[in-house]
Amino acid sequence: MTVTIESLDRRVTALEGQVKTVSHFAGLAQRRYEATAQCVALVQVEIKVLRTEMNERFDALGECVGKLEQRMDRFEQRMDRFEERMDRFDERLTNVEDRLTNVENRLTRVEQRLDGVEVILKSHGEMLREILQRLPSAA
Repeated sequence: MTVTIESLDRRVTALEGQVKTVSHFAGLAQRRYEATAQCVALVQVEIKVLRTEMNERFDALGECVGKLEQRMDRFEQRMDRFEERMDRFDERLTNVEDRLTNVENRLTRVEQRLDGVEVILKSHGEMLREILQRLPSAA
């Protein structure tokens, strides 16, 4: 195998071309790596911002839930007081109903007695009429 300067030149030229190609692709790869690193850095910053916002929102939501729980506790306490008042009202109403029933019973007894008195008065009225009719007329 004979090596000539021309064959070496061609081989060197081919190798130089390959080196340029490799260098070009290495540069592209380096730029892609740098661009990717920048993208990753930007994404990491965005993730941190989003996490911060998310944590703030969760904290705010937690505060709102806490306030809602406090309101619900106050509402339940008010409902308990209202139920107690309603129970007292029911007791008073029952008492009034019982008293009204007693009054109705007494009125019924009075009505019965009045009916008896009316019968007696009618009979007395009839007796007086008969007595007055029997009396000699004053002439």
